[in-house]
Amino acid sequence: MVGNDPFEVLTTSVPKAIAKPEGAAPPGRGRRRDRPLGKQDVDLLAAVPLFAELPRRHVRRLAERADVTSFREREHIVDEGQPGGTFYVIVQGEATVSRRGRTLTTLGPGDFFGEISLLDGGPRSADVIAQTPVAAIRIFKRSFDKMLAEEPGVAAKILAVTARRLRNTERAPRN
Repeated sequence: MVGNDPFEVLTTSVPKAIAKPEGAAPPGRGRRRDRPLGKQDVDLLAAVPLFAELPRRHVRRLAERADVTSFREREHIVDEGQPGGTFYVIVQGEATVSRRGRTLTTLGPGDFFGEISLLDGGPRSADVIAQTPVAAIRIFKRSFDKMLAEEPGVAAKILAVTARRLRNTERAPRN
């Protein structure tokens, strides 16, 4: 081991996202406690625009594949440029989104991020950093893809919502 980080040896030969999972707790700071979703979490997931048009049974199936995880104040939830593949909905707390060091927005309960990575697994387009302790619903791409394979109609609804969001973003005035 070169420094104090036990993952440092791995990151010299293995990409950071594989050697040290997104949001991994720093060494010596305790273990993260993930938990299954409760009814309120499922309701919050159903309110996310990406899933709002899905029948309740599909949202419940998605919730069965999700969990709630937590992040400490100032902990990086995702890092710009790193491989993606996880979608988050903030349940509690606040996080900032920044690109190339410039703060873009602050997220709070009900806000979500990672929807593009959920669909394509591509690199993260921004950093998301917890400003307070954060609890967030987490859905991994592998679980999401499995549900889509079992329920192909869900994909069409999610793609329609994503296309509308993209179209609205393109129409937004630029500074």
